[in-house]
Amino acid sequence: MLPLPSLQNGGLAQLATRPYRTPARQSHSGGDTFGRGAQKQKMQCSVYILYSPEYQRFYVGISKNVSRRLAEHNRGSVRSTKPFNPWELVYQENHPTVELARVREKYFKSAAGRKWRKKYLKHNMGD
Repeated sequence: MLPLPSLQNGGLAQLATRPYRTPARQSHSGGDTFGRGAQKQKMQCSVYILYSPEYQRFYVGISKNVSRRLAEHNRGSVRSTKPFNPWELVYQENHPTVELARVREKYFKSAAGRKWRKKYLKHNMGD
């Protein structure tokens, strides 16, 4: 077990800046490993944008299986989207890793991403 840094002389700053997970390393098989020795496979992940025509709302998310995730949204299994059913898939981007998909998801949820949605997707929604 690693010793915890002292909370004096900047130790708190060191503690606060440590990454949540351990960094990726090369494994013997050539793939990446992540945290506690678990194999991290380069799995394709998609960023998707859903639209609720009845409520004129967008939802941005990521998933490795978008069709399954869309069914979960429409079934009411997702708390944040349940009141706005039904949902339609209006946009999807594929990315080689979850990390890259998460970066793009954060963009779509930002002010710039909302402007992009308004410019490129809103006109297709009848608004």
